[in-house]
Order: sequence, then C-alpha cells, then structure tokens
Amino acid sequence: MQVFTQKKNPITGSTEWDVQHEDYDYHQEIARSAFADMLHDTERNKKYYRALQLAIERMHKDGRKANVLDIGTGTGLLSIMAARCGADSITACEAFKPMAECCAKILACNGVADKITLIPKRSTEMTVGENGDMKEKANILVTEVFDTELIGEGALSTFSHAHKYLLEKDCIVVPDSAVIYVQVVECPTMQKWNKLNDLADEELENVLRTPQKMKDCAGSAAVHDIQLSQLPRQAFRELSEQIPVFYYDWSGRTPIDMKRTVKQQFAVTNTGRAQMVFMWWELNMDTEGKICLSCAPWWTHTDADVASERPQDTIPWRDHWMQAVYYFPQELTLKKDTEVTLISCQDEYSLWFYLEDEKSKYKNYKRPICECGVHMALSRTHVSYLNDGRRSKKFLSQLRQEIGKESVVLDLNGSSFMGLAAAKFGAKQVYIYETLNLNVGILIDYINENSLNNVTIVPNIDDSIVTQVTNVISDPNFSNALLPWENLKMAYILYKYNSKLRSDVSITPEGCELWGMPVEFQDLHKIRIPLDKCEGIDMTTFDNLVESSRIISDADIEPQPLWEYPCKSRGLPRKLLEIDMRVLQPTYATNDIHPILDTDCDEVQSINGFVLWMSWTVGGKQISAGPQEWPAVGERVQWDMHTRQAVKILKKAHEAGSTDTWSSQIACDLEKGQFNVDIKLNINDQ
Repeated sequence: MQVFTQKKNPITGSTEWDVQHEDYDYHQEIARSAFADMLHDTERNKKYYRALQLAIERMHKDGRKANVLDIGTGTGLLSIMAARCGADSITACEAFKPMAECCAKILACNGVADKITLIPKRSTEMTVGENGDMKEKANILVTEVFDTELIGEGALSTFSHAHKYLLEKDCIVVPDSAVIYVQVVECPTMQKWNKLNDLADEELENVLRTPQKMKDCAGSAAVHDIQLSQLPRQAFRELSEQIPVFYYDWSGRTPIDMKRTVKQQFAVTNTGRAQMVFMWWELNMDTEGKICLSCAPWWTHTDADVASERPQDTIPWRDHWMQAVYYFPQELTLKKDTEVTLISCQDEYSLWFYLEDEKSKYKNYKRPICECGVHMALSRTHVSYLNDGRRSKKFLSQLRQEIGKESVVLDLNGSSFMGLAAAKFGAKQVYIYETLNLNVGILIDYINENSLNNVTIVPNIDDSIVTQVTNVISDPNFSNALLPWENLKMAYILYKYNSKLRSDVSITPEGCELWGMPVEFQDLHKIRIPLDKCEGIDMTTFDNLVESSRIISDADIEPQPLWEYPCKSRGLPRKLLEIDMRVLQPTYATNDIHPILDTDCDEVQSINGFVLWMSWTVGGKQISAGPQEWPAVGERVQWDMHTRQAVKILKKAHEAGSTDTWSSQIACDLEKGQFNVDIKLNINDQ
C-alpha cells in the first residue's frame, strides 16, 4: 500500500503531492533518529559502561541486589551493559515504538532477552507495584536524555519524576551529576550569524543601513549548536575564564529546580566587546567524580594535546552533543581586570544569558524574543550569508557597473538585499519578487530606513513588468534553500519569462556550475555508517533497520555546513553541470564517468564520501559556495562558512586507485522545477 505525502518544492516554491510507502513517516523517524552517531561515540559508551559497573559492584558490596532502570533505552545498549555487569534485574523503557521493537530484537540477538524487561512507554507513564510495569522501585538509574543544551530533551522532568515514583531514596544514578560551563567572548565571525550588518561596498562605504530595530533587537534565545572546536582560534577573543553556571544533581540528594536565575561576578580577562557566551557541559558519571565526560571545546578540554598541529583532532568527536552559542541581547564593552555580572537563566528546557556592568542594567531577565522579524524569517546560516562581505562586495561591484539612471531591475530573490542596492545605485525602478510575508516585512523596513522610493515588492511577475526590465538580478541564495541546487530557483523563474524579456537584458549572475569531489571525512561519516558491534554488543539488527528505512524515506544526499566537519580531498574536483542564465534550456541531463586522479600512479586514496557545491559567475568571476581555495588532493579542504554543501556518505570507506572512477547522473527540468542527482563510486576489483 502507498500513501500521498505533501512536500514543498524549494525551487518552484509550490507544495506538491508525492506517493510514498505507507510507513513513510515511521521510516523517516528511524532514518533521522541519530542513534548511530551517538553509538559511534566510543568515549561515551566506555564511560557509561564503567560507571554502571561501579554502581552494580557497590550495590553488591553493600549486600543489596542491583535493580536497574534504563530510561529511554533506544537500542538497549545500556541495559545490555548492565546485564553484562551482573545486574540482578533490569527494566528498560522506550516510548518510540519503532525503536522499542528494534530493541526487543537486539536483546534477543545478544542473548539477554530473559534478563531485561522492556516496557514500550515513557518513564513518566510507568507504574510500580504488584500489577505495575515494575514490581519494585529500582536502586540504579541509567539514562542518556541529554542534548547539546543538556536539558533540551526534558532531562529535568525525567529525573524529577523518576526520583519521585520509580527510584529508591538511596539509589545510584548514572550519570551522577552535571555542570554547565560558559565563557564570555568577543567573536565577530559568530556575530555574523546573529545580527545583520550594514551592507558595504569594496570601498567600505555603506550602501544600505540596517534598520535600527534590527540592531536593537534582542534576537532569539534559541540555542545555536555548533562544532566550536572547528572555529578558527583567531576568530574570537576570550573575555573570561570558563565559568560554571549551573550544577545539576541527578542523584536525588537535592531537588531539581525547573526554573532559576543565577548572578555571578567574574573578572574580565581581556578588553573587548562581549557579544555572546560559548557553552558546553560535563557529566560526572560516578558518585566519586572520577569518571568525567566532557563536551568542552579543545582549548578548555583536559584531554586536548595543545602542542599538536591540530589540537581539535585530539579530543573525542561527537555530533549529538556539540557546543552551543548564546548571544547576549546587546553587546557590552568590557575592560580587562574589571568586575562584571553574568546573569544565567534556565527554565525547564532551555537557557539564556544577560550581562550587566555598573551602567548597563536590565529591568527583568525574560527570555529574549525577536521583535524585528529577521530571527523568525531567516536561518542563522542565511543571516551569515547576507553578512558575507567577500561575496557581497563582488556582487555590488558588478551592479555598480551595470545599473544606470534608466535601468529597470527585476530582483528574483527577496530574501537578499541586492535589489535594494540596485535602487540605491540609482536605478529608475526596482521590482523585487517575494511571496513570503516575513521577508516582505524585512524589505519594507530596509526601504524605509534607507528612504528608497524606487522599489516595488511584487508577489507576482506580470507582462507589464517583464517587458520593461533591463536588468535581472538574483543573489543566488534563497532563504528556503538547503541543498546547493535548490538555488536554481533563479533559473526556474527566469525560464518562465525568458521569451518575454528584452533581447539585450542583463542577467546577474550570468551562469553557474555544479561541482563534485570524492573526499575522506574525518568524522562526519559516523552519522551514517553501520555500527556492526558496539562495545562488543551486536547491533546489526539496528543497522539493517536504519538502512531499510533510509531506502524508503531518506534522501541519499543531504546538506551540511562542511566548515564544521573536516575532510580531505581524495580526487580532483569535477564540473558536473554548467548553466548559462542568458541561454536557458528547458532540460539539462548529464551522465559522466570521472577518474579519481588524472594520471596513472600507484597512489591509493581512502574515500568515504562525496561533496557537491555550486559556483556562480558574476561579472566573469567565480563566486564559490564550496572550497575557498582550489583543493589539493590529499589536503584538507577550506569550505565556505556561510553556505551548506551537499554530502553523500558511503556505507564504508573504499581504497581507490588511479584506475578507479566515480560517476554522476544529473537531470534538471526547468519547466517543472525538478533536479535529481546521483553519485556512485566505481571500484575496479580486478
């Protein structure tokens, strides 16, 4: 049986019906659950294992049975560990039905189904008693209900309920406690992800002023999770030491606060603009605090080899627990050796922060809410893209050359400001095509701030506009685009009206190219590759479930911000498709085979994935949304920080030689707004 599902086509902007497997949603949840990434975290697994062993040994040493409760068991890994450590009874609960069913098979496969009672419920729905889910309360709790924000998955309510209804008073909890740390920093690079800057040209003269309401906006309190260890060290200045702001006692010895505000004075270590805090946390796995699991970035991580060439590569990698950035509602200039107050706020699921000195005080510390529209309409990545002066200066330089007093401009992307810049450069009239109300509101604020009277925002493009247009422009990064080719929305719109445009119309950008390259990811492949065994526990049942679900529901190629995920080039970049915006065709199709290397040699390259990206032609010059320098085979690739690239991860790494190839198949239909790409590695086994 099949079902109809709705999906939005980012190229056409329309909602389309698609025929899918009847269990499409079920399989999509499994495919995107990220259990595998978590289970590939060897340090996490080993420290949970050791802490469980110590807890069970302690119960037995005290002459008590070790009765274990595993909340949110997932694959059952922690329960199986408890069984192997000699627990007397184990109850595991898992509310996600597909995972609970998978867990039952994994328990049977590993020969422990008779030792573990699996309850397909949330822990908050479990009962204790003769006819309950548990005959008696547990005296050991093991659980992993944490996210990058630590408490974002409901850890506080999970622990509180467990202690009240499911656990003995003198129980042992794994982990025993947690600490959240922050560091106050100045980081103009990360601030580009938060606040829109004035738009400046190559001469550093302002072309567009950012509306004051956007500069003053407190922004969004939503966590910005990021691989902070990949941020260039010179990109930020530390203004404080690491500050422990919240301590969480999971053991039940003290009550858990669902809401609190903590004020702490700290000494400023460097003069600078306090723009945000970097945040991470640590788990104390055992009652004696000997086993610590840290999510700290490399410069504060106790295990980092700071003398190595890349110290960030010397600490454990994980994607399920990253670090976080929280932006202050307003920047504050700090002077070295002065005392400043950090205000840390927490509710049941989230955190936010304020900063005060003697002159700057707040009436309250409520959770920041966006009042300017930018933080609601645009993703953080898109905000950073609009702040990317390297790109915008090239675009502005071309516009300045082309725009004159008689220019009538049609801007096809209302989630950028190039149409407004064209108006500022003196165009007779600028039409900006935009249908999203939030984007329209941002444009109107910019129009008013910059006193522009030659701009009209249009929800439709009619013949009266098309026939008078002298310049078509489109900053090739749409706010709803994730994959690189979804920015071909420009070509889709342009093709619809191409026949009605003047023959001498100017088009910017004038073309684009899609490029691809085989790579070896340092760590990113762990989000996809099979587990096989995890700490000696057979996980092939889970691997098979995830793989079958991905075939049914999940895309083979996904968007990733690769500046956060190091990789090395394992073959020369290849141009896969080229489109000339001035001579558009209804369809494009390529079917090519590419050598890994251009010359015969004995060199072997370890390949575990492919990367694809777009490069746009503006004024005859290329603006890459991929590598910032031409990649050298065998070397690390420096990726654009302000866009996402497309990634295909292979099930396993392959050793590829000079006789091996990879193939690409691409089909682009501008009439229907459809784009399909398939990438394969071809290994010659002879």
